[in-house]
Amino acid sequence: MLSFLIRRLNLLVITAFILTILAFAIDRTILIHHQTKAPIAQDYILQYFAYLWDLLSANIGHSALNHQPLLQRGLTFFASTLELCFVALLFSSIIAIPLGLLAGLFRNTKLDYAIMTIAIIGLALPVFWVGVMAGLLPSVWGDILPVDGNMSLVYDVPVVTGFLLIDTLFVTPQYGLFAFFDRVAHLILPAAVLSFFLIAEIVRLTRHSMTMVMRSNYIQTAYAKGFSRTKIVFVHALNNALPPIIPQLRLQLSTILSFAMTIEIVFNLNGIGTWLYNSLKSGDYHALPAGMLIITGFILIFSIAIEIMMVIISPIRRGSLYAN
Repeated sequence: MLSFLIRRLNLLVITAFILTILAFAIDRTILIHHQTKAPIAQDYILQYFAYLWDLLSANIGHSALNHQPLLQRGLTFFASTLELCFVALLFSSIIAIPLGLLAGLFRNTKLDYAIMTIAIIGLALPVFWVGVMAGLLPSVWGDILPVDGNMSLVYDVPVVTGFLLIDTLFVTPQYGLFAFFDRVAHLILPAAVLSFFLIAEIVRLTRHSMTMVMRSNYIQTAYAKGFSRTKIVFVHALNNALPPIIPQLRLQLSTILSFAMTIEIVFNLNGIGTWLYNSLKSGDYHALPAGMLIITGFILIFSIAIEIMMVIISPIRRGSLYAN
């Protein structure tokens, strides 16, 4: 187990080192365009170590527009993006996991074909097009759900954690729970659009995992012992079919974040996608390496943490680790 942790930490350090080189290259390229003389190679090396020291000191520069720290601004907007992803993942899990289990249990039946057809359509449709179409629905049905912004302008919610669902609870003495429900209302439509892709992906992963479990030897042995299908599914199969979905869904994290950033631009949400788009459009190009470090750093740390957690809680993964 110790050697596994050391290998994962080595991977974290090496990948983070490569990411800092890429961020430094982008940052220096931006600076060169504002200089008349390019620095020599030795200057680049010294500047890189100075840039690395600033990163370790949580200083990745200031905005050229409002002179605010890029790290603080980026993390605040990224928290809003993560909030959207979490709500969408919650919606999609409630819907997709039962559908995927049904498709795996009744494989190659009409029910399976119907569920997988919906899943394939969800994977094929462009997420920005689904967002635009969803934004037109309130104009057809009436103003049921807000389609613009994170919250209504009547609420003044100070930034505490960056997660508005949490920050709105701190202003309950002033607004009650109206600010919280307003934030929920603004999240429903964007989260539903993002969950449209997630539902398709989770259905596919759950169906495959359930199919593999139902074909395993211990399930066949349970059938031979005369156990009922209900007991086999809910006692034996379900507990082993759901955990493998987590590491597989981890591989889709970058895709989920990129889709969330696209949805933010469509619905004008104040997430990291909108922040990067507005910053680049306004000429604040230093936001690009800062946003890249925040997003890729989160993906890297989250992926390795999930992998370590799965080794700790999964006896099968621990056994294969010791066997190797």
